[in-house]
Amino acid sequence: MNSKGQNLTSLFIDTVDQNRTAMFRLAYSIVQNREDAEDVVSESILKAYSHLAELKNTKKMKAWLFQIIANESRTCLRKRKQVELTEDFSLFSANETKEKSSYDLLESVYQLSENFREVILLYYFEEFRIKEIASILAISEGTVKSRLSRARETLKRALEQDDQKG
Repeated sequence: MNSKGQNLTSLFIDTVDQNRTAMFRLAYSIVQNREDAEDVVSESILKAYSHLAELKNTKKMKAWLFQIIANESRTCLRKRKQVELTEDFSLFSANETKEKSSYDLLESVYQLSENFREVILLYYFEEFRIKEIASILAISEGTVKSRLSRARETLKRALEQDDQKG
């Protein structure tokens, strides 16, 4: 392998390392199942690595990787074909010592529809720009903005209801 290939591989490994939790969070937000999310992330890493030479702009490696994860997640859902889960899978928590409000927010995000979950996680948790999210999800920027707006409104209502209950 030449020097350029080694640098690209190193960059890929670093990108995967730095975004491991975020990659899982995106996959989980779509497939809603811990084991499937782990499989999706693994498959996505393998797929991305095998097509690494096709990446034209290394500055967009993270967005490219997240796009692969989103696509693999949808493929996983199609393969599952609406099979009803018989087990109760609780929401994952990356850090159990997080404040209750952070957990409540993340739990509320996971209760959103898939379209809303994706844009909220990519925008607020992963800090992608609207243009990048549009590219990752293969939708227009206007659709991203619309989904973000509706998701914020839905989250606000859900959190207000939780505050009234608690």
